[in-house]
Amino acid sequence: MTNKQSVTIYLIRHGEAKAAWDQDPDPSLSEKGKQQSELLKEEILPDLPSDFEAISSPLLRAQETAIPLKEKLDFELSINDTFSEIPSPGIPLSDRRDWLRAVFDANVKELQEPQLLWRNSIIESLKLLQNNTIIFSHFMVINCVVGWIKNSEKFVSFHPDNCSITKIIRVEDKFKILNLGRDFTTTVQ
Repeated sequence: MTNKQSVTIYLIRHGEAKAAWDQDPDPSLSEKGKQQSELLKEEILPDLPSDFEAISSPLLRAQETAIPLKEKLDFELSINDTFSEIPSPGIPLSDRRDWLRAVFDANVKELQEPQLLWRNSIIESLKLLQNNTIIFSHFMVINCVVGWIKNSEKFVSFHPDNCSITKIIRVEDKFKILNLGRDFTTTVQ
């Protein structure tokens, strides 16, 4: 399918989670994360087009990050598993931190089949978007997209901060990064 129109996509990393990745498979936002979501609302409002769709990962921290903006603009939030956190099948919760640290240093070609399928699903889903779209998602999802657009061999190519906004555009079938979200050095807790 060839896309004739331009589509702007806002990739938003969720606010700070209440628990670490190896402590809870689906934590809600911390109080700080809720405050970050409120600030996000004010940051993104001046830049949003009048027409957009909104998608969220099914995980609580992503959905909760959308709440202040959703309350302000009264839009429908679609839940889409494609934009969920990187899959870690068979990895016990207690071992996820060490596993994730290894993924941070991996090249795309070193990813295992579940992670490659997840990555390809994200990319193909972006290609199908027909409207300006906000996606409330995760660190690794955003890295997947940015690395793909930059044609980077490294899987993790930057460190989007909580509630940072990475803005990309698709014109016809070409993607371009307009603005990387705020960057910070993430530590896997």
